Amino acid sequence: MADIKSIFNHPKRTEEKSQKEEQLYDWQRPAYKKDDVGNLNRILKNLARGTSAGRHKSEQQNHGFGYGSYDDGFHARSDGSVNSRKQRVIFKMSLGHSLKSHKKYLETYMPQSEKTEVAEKPELFGTDLSEYEANISKEHFKCIISPESQNVDLRLLTAKLIERLENMTGYKLYWQACIHTNTPHRHAHLAINGTDRNGRKVRFSREVIKTQIRNLLSDMTTAMVGERTYEEIQAAKEKLPQSARWTSLDDSLMQFGETVFATPLDQSLQNRLAYLATVKLAKKDEAVYTLNPEWQEVLKAAGRFNSFFEEYIKPNPLPLHLYDGGSLFGVVERSITFDKDESWNDAVIIRTGKARVYVPVYQLHKEKLEGKTVRIDSSSGGLSRKITDRNIKVISEKSFNIER
Repeated sequence: MADIKSIFNHPKRTEEKSQKEEQLYDWQRPAYKKDDVGNLNRILKNLARGTSAGRHKSEQQNHGFGYGSYDDGFHARSDGSVNSRKQRVIFKMSLGHSLKSHKKYLETYMPQSEKTEVAEKPELFGTDLSEYEANISKEHFKCIISPESQNVDLRLLTAKLIERLENMTGYKLYWQACIHTNTPHRHAHLAINGTDRNGRKVRFSREVIKTQIRNLLSDMTTAMVGERTYEEIQAAKEKLPQSARWTSLDDSLMQFGETVFATPLDQSLQNRLAYLATVKLAKKDEAVYTLNPEWQEVLKAAGRFNSFFEEYIKPNPLPLHLYDGGSLFGVVERSITFDKDESWNDAVIIRTGKARVYVPVYQLHKEKLEGKTVRIDSSSGGLSRKITDRNIKVISEKSFNIER
């Protein structure tokens, strides 16, 4: 028992020792001071850590974007979540191989010179225009930068992106950009010459485009206008049911099969079903919704090809389907190109006897196809790959009365 008592019989502390022990816990939280410049510098410093490795990786992975692929990532945000506090930015890039197309994009599409409905024409900025034109090459990159926030200085954001790209890759780029305001959402168009100031061919790997540029734009935009507020995140959530693409809400609807009873569902899912009914992807009978058998295909195609959904919902007695490969014979009803329309992909819509077929095309250069009878034979199709000009064979300058 004496040993047990001794556990609690501690010697008395001297005053000096007691003060030292108390000082171990005498800590005060430093006063918080907002330092926006410091925060931005830390972000850029962290992004610059991989500069050397990124440069070598970009040059070693030329097989990514150097040989005619098209970026299919529509929603450029750092974590893919609607709840993310970081600013969300859409970024798309396409590689062109035609000098004619390059000049047309620079002289006609970017300044919107042929669009009579645009009163105030966009002004080009970037590299000195005469210097750009003197060094223009066949290869060129066409980019779209579209932040969710409309408070962003797009001119500054684009210039800073070029600056960071040059630091990451070692290129000295020729570039031109402009800001389009003729759509509900302001966005910047950017052209990058395929040869830089040192005569080097410009190439960007898939990793640079899909990850590094998008994260960079997200971080820079967040540094410029601040993190997304709670209200902005809530507003994005409220818009989600009306999204013309596949969303997390559709993942939730998948578990119910083709017929969905809406009453027990939360409000966001009910709103999603109501929207699908307005765009012909579901039918409503009181509280029961029957999903269109092709609703998944349509929404996923809409996320991959931005003009597909616009064409799908237009009033037309013939249904619209996505070309999934094989042999196709019909009349070209419409051709859609990146250089003519506010479209982020090229395509042709072909009318057969019983349907219309949306055919995504990589770099469509054939002109005045409307009304011509064509045949397409390709194993490519669907969401994975697009066909090329070579796959489109013009059979006749006139349209046949096709019944199939």
